[in-house]
Amino acid sequence: MKLEYKIGIIGSVALCGVLLISYFNRQMNLLRDACYTIAGAIIDEISFNKVSFTMILNISNKSDIDFIVTNQAYNVYVNGMLVAKIDKADNIKVLGRGRSTVNINVAFNPQDLLSQGMQNIATLIDNKNNMIIEIKGYLSLRAGAVSIKDYQVDERLTLAEMLAPVPKEEECKV
Repeated sequence: MKLEYKIGIIGSVALCGVLLISYFNRQMNLLRDACYTIAGAIIDEISFNKVSFTMILNISNKSDIDFIVTNQAYNVYVNGMLVAKIDKADNIKVLGRGRSTVNINVAFNPQDLLSQGMQNIATLIDNKNNMIIEIKGYLSLRAGAVSIKDYQVDERLTLAEMLAPVPKEEECKV
Protein backbone atom coordinates (compact mmCIF):
# COMPACT_ATOMS: atom_id res chain seq x y z
CA MET A 1 0.00 0.00 0.00
CA LYS A 2 1.34 3.39 -0.91
CA LEU A 3 2.28 5.88 1.74
CA GLU A 4 -0.30 8.41 0.46
CA TYR A 5 -3.15 5.91 1.03
CA LYS A 6 -1.94 5.09 4.55
CA ILE A 7 -1.72 8.78 5.43
CA GLY A 8 -5.19 9.35 3.95
CA ILE A 9 -6.69 6.46 5.96
CA ILE A 10 -4.98 7.55 9.20
CA GLY A 11 -6.09 11.16 8.60
CA SER A 12 -9.69 10.08 7.95
CA VAL A 13 -9.79 7.95 11.10
CA ALA A 14 -8.28 10.80 13.14
CA LEU A 15 -10.82 13.28 11.73
CA CYS A 16 -13.69 10.90 12.55
CA GLY A 17 -12.32 10.51 16.08
CA VAL A 18 -12.09 14.27 16.59
CA LEU A 19 -15.64 14.79 15.26
CA LEU A 20 -16.98 12.00 17.49
CA ILE A 21 -15.29 13.40 20.59
CA SER A 22 -16.58 16.88 19.73
CA TYR A 23 -20.15 15.54 19.33
CA PHE A 24 -20.10 13.70 22.68
CA ASN A 25 -18.57 16.70 24.43
CA ARG A 26 -21.39 18.90 23.09
CA GLN A 27 -24.02 16.35 24.19
CA MET A 28 -22.55 16.19 27.72
CA ASN A 29 -22.71 20.00 27.94
CA LEU A 30 -26.35 19.86 26.83
CA LEU A 31 -27.04 17.20 29.49
CA ARG A 32 -25.66 19.57 32.11
CA ASP A 33 -28.05 22.19 30.73
CA ALA A 34 -31.12 20.02 31.34
CA CYS A 35 -33.75 22.23 32.89
CA TYR A 36 -37.03 22.15 34.76
CA THR A 37 -40.17 24.17 35.23
CA ILE A 38 -42.95 23.92 37.76
CA ALA A 39 -46.07 23.47 35.64
CA GLY A 40 -48.44 23.76 38.57
CA ALA A 41 -50.09 21.44 41.03
CA ILE A 42 -53.15 19.33 41.57
CA ILE A 43 -54.76 19.98 44.93
CA ASP A 44 -56.10 16.78 46.45
CA GLU A 45 -57.38 18.16 49.75
CA ILE A 46 -57.30 21.40 51.70
CA SER A 47 -58.80 21.33 55.15
CA PHE A 48 -57.82 22.38 58.65
CA ASN A 49 -56.51 18.86 59.30
CA LYS A 50 -54.87 17.94 56.03
CA VAL A 51 -53.32 19.59 53.01
CA SER A 52 -52.28 17.33 50.16
CA PHE A 53 -51.28 18.17 46.62
CA THR A 54 -49.19 16.89 43.74
CA MET A 55 -46.64 19.35 42.40
CA ILE A 56 -45.96 18.89 38.68
CA LEU A 57 -42.33 19.34 37.64
CA ASN A 58 -41.47 19.24 33.91
CA ILE A 59 -37.89 18.25 33.10
CA SER A 60 -36.55 19.05 29.61
CA ASN A 61 -33.63 17.38 27.89
CA LYS A 62 -31.80 19.47 25.28
CA SER A 63 -29.38 16.65 24.41
CA ASP A 64 -29.78 13.83 21.88
CA ILE A 65 -28.93 11.36 24.66
CA ASP A 66 -31.66 9.93 26.93
CA PHE A 67 -31.15 10.28 30.68
CA ILE A 68 -32.77 8.97 33.83
CA VAL A 69 -33.82 11.10 36.80
CA THR A 70 -32.82 9.34 40.05
CA ASN A 71 -32.37 10.05 43.75
CA GLN A 72 -34.86 12.84 44.31
CA ALA A 73 -34.96 14.58 47.69
CA TYR A 74 -37.06 17.65 48.44
CA ASN A 75 -38.02 19.81 51.41
CA VAL A 76 -41.38 21.58 51.21
CA TYR A 77 -41.95 24.86 53.05
CA VAL A 78 -45.09 26.88 53.68
CA ASN A 79 -44.30 30.55 54.31
CA GLY A 80 -40.76 29.58 55.27
CA MET A 81 -41.69 26.74 57.66
CA LEU A 82 -40.68 23.18 56.84
CA VAL A 83 -43.80 21.01 56.45
CA ALA A 84 -42.59 17.91 54.59
CA LYS A 85 -39.48 16.01 53.53
CA ILE A 86 -39.80 13.89 50.42
CA ASP A 87 -37.43 11.21 49.17
CA LYS A 88 -38.40 9.62 45.86
CA ALA A 89 -36.68 6.54 44.58
CA ASP A 90 -38.61 6.55 41.30
CA ASN A 91 -36.49 6.49 38.17
CA ILE A 92 -37.95 8.58 35.37
CA LYS A 93 -36.62 8.39 31.83
CA VAL A 94 -36.32 11.61 29.84
CA LEU A 95 -35.87 11.01 26.13
CA GLY A 96 -33.33 12.89 24.08
CA ARG A 97 -34.74 16.28 23.01
CA GLY A 98 -37.83 15.46 25.06
CA ARG A 99 -39.64 16.32 28.26
CA SER A 100 -40.96 14.22 31.12
CA THR A 101 -43.17 15.00 34.07
CA VAL A 102 -42.23 14.29 37.66
CA ASN A 103 -45.10 14.25 40.15
CA ILE A 104 -44.12 15.17 43.70
CA ASN A 105 -46.78 14.16 46.22
CA VAL A 106 -46.91 16.39 49.30
CA ALA A 107 -49.12 15.94 52.35
CA PHE A 108 -49.02 17.61 55.76
CA ASN A 109 -51.21 18.58 58.67
CA PRO A 110 -51.64 22.37 58.78
CA GLN A 111 -52.11 22.11 62.55
CA ASP A 112 -48.37 21.34 62.67
CA LEU A 113 -47.79 24.90 61.49
CA LEU A 114 -49.43 26.14 64.69
CA SER A 115 -46.92 24.22 66.76
CA GLN A 116 -44.15 25.94 64.76
CA GLY A 117 -45.62 29.35 65.54
CA MET A 118 -47.56 30.20 62.38
CA GLN A 119 -50.78 32.06 63.13
CA ASN A 120 -53.93 32.58 61.08
CA ILE A 121 -53.82 29.43 58.95
CA ALA A 122 -57.42 30.01 57.91
CA THR A 123 -56.47 33.45 56.57
CA LEU A 124 -53.58 31.95 54.61
CA ILE A 125 -55.82 29.32 53.03
CA ASP A 126 -58.53 31.89 52.23
CA ASN A 127 -56.10 34.44 50.79
CA LYS A 128 -54.30 32.20 48.31
CA ASN A 129 -51.77 34.89 47.30
CA ASN A 130 -50.36 35.03 50.84
CA MET A 131 -49.59 31.32 51.16
CA ILE A 132 -46.19 30.64 49.59
CA ILE A 133 -45.18 27.06 48.86
CA GLU A 134 -41.45 26.49 48.39
CA ILE A 135 -39.79 23.32 47.24
CA LYS A 136 -36.04 22.96 47.67
CA GLY A 137 -33.96 19.91 47.04
CA TYR A 138 -32.08 18.01 44.42
CA LEU A 139 -32.27 15.21 41.93
CA SER A 140 -29.64 13.25 40.03
CA LEU A 141 -29.39 12.72 36.28
CA ARG A 142 -27.77 9.61 34.80
CA ALA A 143 -26.96 8.91 31.15
CA GLY A 144 -24.91 5.75 30.68
CA ALA A 145 -21.61 6.14 32.54
CA VAL A 146 -22.17 9.88 33.05
CA SER A 147 -24.07 11.14 36.06
CA ILE A 148 -24.85 14.58 37.42
CA LYS A 149 -25.50 14.49 41.15
CA ASP A 150 -27.17 17.19 43.19
CA TYR A 151 -29.01 18.98 40.39
CA GLN A 152 -30.67 21.73 42.44
CA VAL A 153 -34.42 22.39 42.51
CA ASP A 154 -35.50 25.64 44.18
CA GLU A 155 -38.98 27.00 43.43
CA ARG A 156 -41.59 29.28 45.02
CA LEU A 157 -45.27 29.37 44.14
CA THR A 158 -48.24 30.98 45.78
CA LEU A 159 -51.27 28.83 46.46
CA ALA A 160 -53.12 30.91 43.84
CA GLU A 161 -50.49 30.01 41.21
CA MET A 162 -50.76 26.34 42.15
CA LEU A 163 -54.54 26.42 41.80
CA ALA A 164 -54.47 28.16 38.41
CA PRO A 165 -56.56 26.15 35.91
CA VAL A 166 -53.94 26.46 33.14
CA PRO A 167 -50.52 24.91 33.81
CA LYS A 168 -47.66 27.36 34.00
CA GLU A 169 -45.62 27.40 30.80
CA GLU A 170 -42.35 29.21 31.20
CA GLU A 171 -38.81 28.94 29.99
CA CYS A 172 -36.69 26.29 31.63
CA LYS A 173 -34.65 27.33 34.61
CA VAL A 174 -31.04 26.30 34.40
